[in-house]
Amino acid sequence: MPKEGMSMLKPGLIRNTSRFFVGVGVVLSKVFPYLDTSLKQSGISKKYNIRDREYLSVCFLVALFVFLIISLSLFIILRLGGGNALICPVFGAVVGAVVFLYFTMYPKSIVSRRVKYLERNLLFALRSILIQIRSGIPIFNTFVSISTGNYGPVSKEFAHVVERARSGTSVVDALEELAVRNPSIYFRRALWQLVNGLKSGADVGDNLENVIESLSKEQLVEIRRYKSVLNPLAMMYMMVAVIMPSLGITMIIILASFPGMGALGDRMVFYGLLAFTVFLQVIFIGIIKSKRPNLLGD
Repeated sequence: MPKEGMSMLKPGLIRNTSRFFVGVGVVLSKVFPYLDTSLKQSGISKKYNIRDREYLSVCFLVALFVFLIISLSLFIILRLGGGNALICPVFGAVVGAVVFLYFTMYPKSIVSRRVKYLERNLLFALRSILIQIRSGIPIFNTFVSISTGNYGPVSKEFAHVVERARSGTSVVDALEELAVRNPSIYFRRALWQLVNGLKSGADVGDNLENVIESLSKEQLVEIRRYKSVLNPLAMMYMMVAVIMPSLGITMIIILASFPGMGALGDRMVFYGLLAFTVFLQVIFIGIIKSKRPNLLGD
């Protein structure tokens, strides 16, 4: 969804009107118990100062508006055309439900994208932290170095830690806040090891080295898992995108040679087969890209 679509959460007509549906949001928050966590981890809760029940009330209002617009528009069209208007509220309710579910799932999709881009640079950032700590660089200076480095979202996360520390918050408290709101399991594990090491006065490098070793092993496991997924996908790709189109063209040419079936040899048939093959290849590329482990990087 475009970022402009979240303008409904800004103070305005929709946000103010949704206050009349806060009771509905309270009921729906019990149906979606993990939405509040997703809102915090996605940054929506902080950016728009909104909680789960308020967010659900806004989603309900938007879905209700879509239901009314679709139902009334379809009712007018069918009435003018002499069709059966009983389907209007059913179709409107289906579209409204889809819109509602889309908005409720949107924070989770943001979290998934954040985890994906964060974990790609995590291992390199942790190794850099370990090297700097082993070199005797103070922990705060190490975080400053990571925040200004080229580690993508990891640098941004540590920039928040540096900013909080400079504003008077202790480094340990800033790391704890980051660990609580961060959606990545691997990043949280590394942060808690740093927090525990700083609190206990133990060697932070040893704890961090264990985390890096664990992540490296996890990376190897994900590579093997990715390899096992690629084998059947490659087989399906050969069948659907290579063998079937080739056999299809051969069958079309043979059938077009029979009397009365010359239309099968029309140029548009082959263009349609080409478009279908390209569509399948794009689908397979998307599937393979979605299965790529986050820890492998770009």
